[in-house]
Amino acid sequence: MPNKTFKEVQEFLKGKIILVANRGIPARRICRSIRERFDAIAAMTATDIDKTAPSASTAQKLLLLGPDPRAYLDIERIVKLAKRSGVVGIHPGWGFASEDSRFPALCRDNGIVFIGASEEAMNLLGNKVQVRKIAKRLGIPVVPGSGAVTVDEARQLADEIGLPIMLKAEGGGGGRGIFAVHSKSELEDAFFKASTMAQASFGNPRLFVEKLLTDVHHIEIQVLADHYGNVFAFDERDCTVQRNNQKLMEITPSPWKGVTRELRERLKEYARRLVRAVGYQSLATVEFLVTPDGNPYMIEVNTRLQVEHGITESRYGIDLVEEQIAVAFGAELRYNENTFKPGYTAMQVRINLENPQDNFAPNSGLITRYVSPGGPGVRIDSNLSAGYEFPPNYDSAGSLLIAYGRDWQKVLGIMDRALTEYMVGGVKTTIPFYRQVLKHPAFRAGMFDTGFIPSAPELMIYADLAPESERLAKLIAEISAKGYNPFVQLGEYRSHTTPRLPRQDVVLPAIPSKVRKEPSPYPHGDRVALLDYVRDSGRVHFTDTTTRDSTQSNSGNRFRLAEDRLVGPYLDNCGFFSLENGGGAHFHVAMMANMTYPFTEAKEWNKFAPKTLKQILIRSTNVLGYSPQPKNLMRLTGEMICDNFQIIRCFDFLNHIDNMRPFAEVALSRRDVVFEPAISMSWANGFDVAHYLGVAENVLSVCGDVAGMSEKEVSRHIILGLKDMAGVCPPRFMTEVVTALRKRWPELVLHYHRHMTDGLFVPSVGAAAKAGVQIVDTNLGACVRSYGQGDTLATAAYMEGELGLKTAMNKDMVRDANFVLKQVIPYYDRYCAPYFQGIDNDVTEHAMPGGATSSSQEGALKQGYIHLLPYMLKFLAGTRKLVRYHDVTPGSQITWNTAFLAVTGAYKRGGEEEVKYLLGVLDRVNDVPDEAELSEGTRAARLALYQDCNDAFRNLLLGKFGKLPLGFPPDWVYESAFGNAWKQAIADRTTHSPLEKLTDMDIEAERKAFRDIIKREPTEEEMVMYLNHPGDAVKTVQFRAKYGDPNRLPLPVWFEGCSVGEEINFVDTSGKPHQFLLVSMSPANDAGESMVRFVLDSEIFSQLVKVAPPKNGGAGGAVMADPADKYQVGAPSNGDLWVMYVHPGDIVEEGEELFNVSIMKQEKAVLAPVAGIVKRVLKTADYKETRKMETVREGELIVELGPVPRICTNEACSRPLPMNDIEFCPYCGERLSRI
Repeated sequence: MPNKTFKEVQEFLKGKIILVANRGIPARRICRSIRERFDAIAAMTATDIDKTAPSASTAQKLLLLGPDPRAYLDIERIVKLAKRSGVVGIHPGWGFASEDSRFPALCRDNGIVFIGASEEAMNLLGNKVQVRKIAKRLGIPVVPGSGAVTVDEARQLADEIGLPIMLKAEGGGGGRGIFAVHSKSELEDAFFKASTMAQASFGNPRLFVEKLLTDVHHIEIQVLADHYGNVFAFDERDCTVQRNNQKLMEITPSPWKGVTRELRERLKEYARRLVRAVGYQSLATVEFLVTPDGNPYMIEVNTRLQVEHGITESRYGIDLVEEQIAVAFGAELRYNENTFKPGYTAMQVRINLENPQDNFAPNSGLITRYVSPGGPGVRIDSNLSAGYEFPPNYDSAGSLLIAYGRDWQKVLGIMDRALTEYMVGGVKTTIPFYRQVLKHPAFRAGMFDTGFIPSAPELMIYADLAPESERLAKLIAEISAKGYNPFVQLGEYRSHTTPRLPRQDVVLPAIPSKVRKEPSPYPHGDRVALLDYVRDSGRVHFTDTTTRDSTQSNSGNRFRLAEDRLVGPYLDNCGFFSLENGGGAHFHVAMMANMTYPFTEAKEWNKFAPKTLKQILIRSTNVLGYSPQPKNLMRLTGEMICDNFQIIRCFDFLNHIDNMRPFAEVALSRRDVVFEPAISMSWANGFDVAHYLGVAENVLSVCGDVAGMSEKEVSRHIILGLKDMAGVCPPRFMTEVVTALRKRWPELVLHYHRHMTDGLFVPSVGAAAKAGVQIVDTNLGACVRSYGQGDTLATAAYMEGELGLKTAMNKDMVRDANFVLKQVIPYYDRYCAPYFQGIDNDVTEHAMPGGATSSSQEGALKQGYIHLLPYMLKFLAGTRKLVRYHDVTPGSQITWNTAFLAVTGAYKRGGEEEVKYLLGVLDRVNDVPDEAELSEGTRAARLALYQDCNDAFRNLLLGKFGKLPLGFPPDWVYESAFGNAWKQAIADRTTHSPLEKLTDMDIEAERKAFRDIIKREPTEEEMVMYLNHPGDAVKTVQFRAKYGDPNRLPLPVWFEGCSVGEEINFVDTSGKPHQFLLVSMSPANDAGESMVRFVLDSEIFSQLVKVAPPKNGGAGGAVMADPADKYQVGAPSNGDLWVMYVHPGDIVEEGEELFNVSIMKQEKAVLAPVAGIVKRVLKTADYKETRKMETVREGELIVELGPVPRICTNEACSRPLPMNDIEFCPYCGERLSRI
């Protein structure tokens, strides 16, 4: 009887049902072949999780398996359902039960064709122990190893063949169930884990041992055999690129030059020999390890369709699944090796939902975007689509991407293009990692082995970024769903029911061409020429502070670069001497709340406002931070500042000028910037004209020493700033100070800055200008509030009309700038304005500077102490008379905290009466400076004044910030602040600059730490951001990676988001326009998440946004771990708890393994974050004993620890004691020694 033909099989299968007993990628792939040539009905098994998966759409019929995610392993039930449905053949795919030898037997017994190997063949070739025996008999070299072993036998064999070894699952595949053992101490634990995982994955717990070969290549041969003795051996597939024995990329033919024609034919002959020896009939893959010198060792045979079969299909132009089905139903092979030759090179990458930068941790969740690649030479098999909730119950495989072409170089190009086109949103994937691999010279040259991935850590340094338009759209969706912007650090300042401000486009008046083209009169790039011009001009010059200090004081620094771009070009044409647009708290908050790179912001300013000098404020030793910085960091930051700003204003809250020296060295070494050391000013006892003349003399002395100039000469090279940040110096005092300075140093340019808190801004600034100050700070009228600077036009009018001074402002352009600002400032007024507003002349008593006046008082309100605020301000005023310095950053924070702690401390001790008593004592010690006149009771009572102070106040008293301007306070202040240690504190205090004791920062070590966090090389700007504000720099970099540049969003959207049905337009960083439409927002589900759907350009997206706490603690009432509690240990991700190692009462060390979770078929050990005692175990499992796993949710509390208790000192007992204050152990009765 002639052999059955392919056509006969086609005719037989037409209209019949073939079942794929699998899910996901293999099920979809196989269903396609069933439908294409056989015209059969493609059926697929599906659990409840999978019945709506993308792969299910390929099937014409589903066999539903119910809720159990592991039902794919229940082959008895699957066969029963198949028989009932009239299935004629079952294809097992790969994974699950595809190599369970009971499966073909069950099919045979029920009259169903199993499309795969026979039971006998699986037992011989699929069993890794048996196949080694057969290979040895056939003369095929195998890796030294064993048959199935016990743990003791494994230990003995390790002694014989030497470490390292591998423990491998006898019935395993897919790289799972393999554990490398490098030391004897690891063996027992590895054996237990490997055996348990083998049972869970393959239903067979037996293990065997193999010698672990390193620096090898993993090469495999695909074979196809029919019932008539025909065997086709295809060219090799190179599976060398792998991690933890799991394949990541496959290539055919191998690009490694070690695979010669002779080796290829030898491996193919070995493969034919094996399958013929056992009468094999189906697809099989014979796998080898090849040493660098070309010696192959057979390691296993996979008796199933392989994940990587697609590259063989692409190389040969064949459908292996089609052939496998035909062979299973009796057809003779249609091809032979003599006539059917390969024509292409092909490569496959496994697109897994894993984060390579987090040790390839698998992840699951909503696919928010899906764009698959295409074009010539691209093939894709996937189980992904937009809107699909990728489940955590199975492996992490999302798709298989294949590129094929005529040669290796062409394939590299096609794959790189395909990976660039491939978009999978909402989850982490291996796509960007593969792009890194493709760039690597060793990979491109084929010079890699199985250790390639772990030996190339540079592969993990990359930015995994979606297109910026998509990231920005997600940001809009998140703000819209919440009803407020959580990133601006203003709390929940509005809700969905809060009325929105009117939406309108900002009207931008035309800037006349003549004005735009008119050059600035101020020389650029030459500080001497610039200062000569200012000095000799005979008029008053203005600096605008709108976009820095004014909005810092009145809008909490939330004013964005986006609005700077609108206002900046107008300010640039007003005739200002400089625009203060950087520094101070603005540098910090630009990152903290605006997610903006401060120096990139400065570079943009120099582009859209190129004519006017840019000015920055820095804080001496603190530079742009809040604590003293090492000298090398000051210099590094200083260089970047000088590259982007032209006027460098530097102040020290103690007027300790030596604290400015490192920065002076940088600034004065450059002719293109002007250094402006500023004197911090107050109006109080001791801070008189003579005092400030002395400070100015010190300024000129330090600057002269740095620049190598005399006092007179250096006075022509700097600007002296006069900085009244509290706004307390009255006009008469400013007249006296400026007159004295002008008389002493007639060529010194003076620049006056003050706040308007006391209500006397205009007359004070006018008085200073009349006395000889050349430059004054003002801001646009639309931004004038209680705490910033005064209005430019009003100040100019007062000077010109009342004082007879000359100015040269383009007032029409100031008005236009003001008009633009009027249109955007209402958003900042509504959402960022301080709670307390209004002129506060009492500032002349308490001296809190600028915006600190409001923010500090608001702090009292939020903490429930608003009723004590008047007392706090009185305490501030009293303390100013004892510990005398200038209340500017960081002094303002120190002063406020001291008053707050003192008053609230007294209130907690004795209520309001105690507070009044404390203030009475403070008044008494200030009113009676003579120690001898104070009573003993007052002397004792005054020690309570600073008993509640914090370390910052104590450090101030010790001189750790620098020398106090009017000397140290009386000794009793130290006794009050330091208690019994007050004498030592007095002995330890210093008048030296803190810079003298600060060692240089190890910048390269910090760079490495930063690189490890962001998984790429930081830019120089990012490094300076990180070195000054590490936490906020990391936050900003990560925000920009996740969401893009927020300055691309319209202002209303930034604060309020969009409403459903609203359509907006925005432009990304590259200048490309985009359209966003918010389609819908669902109510919060049990997990507290809202499903937001929107259209970006022409594509629909879905995004889950957390908008509320989980109901009842989350799904199923699970208790969630508190991330801030180090003793609460939660599940790292959704998955299955398969082993719990600890019990209540156990003592654990930090880093000790507590439990293990199987996450998408990968085990994740969860370690104790701290040493402690196990208080509670909320879920437990022991798969080895019960064969059951416990499903856990990400963040679910699994183990709760407690602090390490006291232990019984009797070594024979050593039990944790229930109480700390007992003398005898309640368990053994021994007296407890005190150690």
